[in-house]
Amino acid sequence: MGASGRAPWVDAAALWAAVFAALFLAVWLGARGPFASYGGVAPYAGSGIFSGWLRFDGNWYTQIATTGYWYAGSESQSAVAFFPAYPGVLWGLHSVTTLSVKLLGSLVTIVCGFGAVLAIFRWFRNHVTDRVARIALVTLLLYPYVFYLFGAVYGDALFLFAVVGAFLLLENDHPILAGLAGAVATATRPVGIALIIGLVAVALWRRHVIEAGESRWRPRIMLRRLHPADAGVLLSFAGLAGYMTYLGVRFGHPFAFDEVQRAPGWDQGSGPRTWLKITWFQQIKNLPRWTWDWLQHGDSVTFEKVQYAVTVILQGLFVLGFLFLAWQVWKKFGWGYGLYCFSMLAIALIGTKDFQGTGRYLLATFPCFLVLGGFLATRPKLRWAWWSVSGIALLAWAFAFGRGYYVA
Repeated sequence: MGASGRAPWVDAAALWAAVFAALFLAVWLGARGPFASYGGVAPYAGSGIFSGWLRFDGNWYTQIATTGYWYAGSESQSAVAFFPAYPGVLWGLHSVTTLSVKLLGSLVTIVCGFGAVLAIFRWFRNHVTDRVARIALVTLLLYPYVFYLFGAVYGDALFLFAVVGAFLLLENDHPILAGLAGAVATATRPVGIALIIGLVAVALWRRHVIEAGESRWRPRIMLRRLHPADAGVLLSFAGLAGYMTYLGVRFGHPFAFDEVQRAPGWDQGSGPRTWLKITWFQQIKNLPRWTWDWLQHGDSVTFEKVQYAVTVILQGLFVLGFLFLAWQVWKKFGWGYGLYCFSMLAIALIGTKDFQGTGRYLLATFPCFLVLGGFLATRPKLRWAWWSVSGIALLAWAFAFGRGYYVA
């Protein structure tokens, strides 16, 4: 039982509700009053409360849900960069309810985010004591980029809900259902390929298919330990395969979602400049000069440069820290989950020019938060300091998101 004899999920829901209220207030303040205008978002049903949550990629998702996909070649930004599950859900709900797609975007994120938090807490409790699980949950809920699970019109909440659901189903010996949940995830975000790797790895790890052999570099592989149903985890590839098939049939470019990343404005094409993070190091180099210029002149253009540089530098540091946490996941919870976390981090390391966006990608490495929670559980002073700093950063980032600053 939880605190005061309540069921553990009730405690988790109460924590979620407290963070939900604080974040909604922060975004609401950021989007209106003396602080900001609507930031270019046209009023819609529910915009008085939810308008601050419709920013950046949210506009792409709402366009896809209302007008469908288009592709204008690799040199122009187009909708094919965004996977179909999230806008597909919005389109379906809009068809049934006639509610605004923009409003539905926030509502779907809230529901999926709540489901993801409860699922993560269940996974935590399956692996550690209730006390450590609660500390890890608070650590997750105060993570500076968790606001993407609380109303932002982004696909991250649906993706995370499907990811954690897939692992929970696999741990409960439902590999076919796990594969189907994984298919939802791979139809939601391109980083879902890490989930495919993770589900296969965890299935192999649970069946003890790979064990130490006579040599460290020559392990014993015993495929006979697998059950026929374990192949069900491969269904997780269906989401990605389905979207690629659609792109191939309609536009003749099954990899259009990747090709369009190099379009001007996104500038995320693969190559040494992206892999070596040249742009990220340039942000570090320029930050002192931009900060000094802003302190002298106080103009908004320079401030936005400072804000962007600070956020991408922070996200890069998070990735480096999570690499260590992923290694601890490998040691504490098995190489299956460790490989999953490393796969997710590898995509962030290889696929972004300056780590922009990786702050929210790291939410999917949920086992890392359990490792961090276990570390903080035995260090109360550090724990409260961490929660305080992280919580302040979370509110600031949520306010900035509502204001219209690009924080992730």
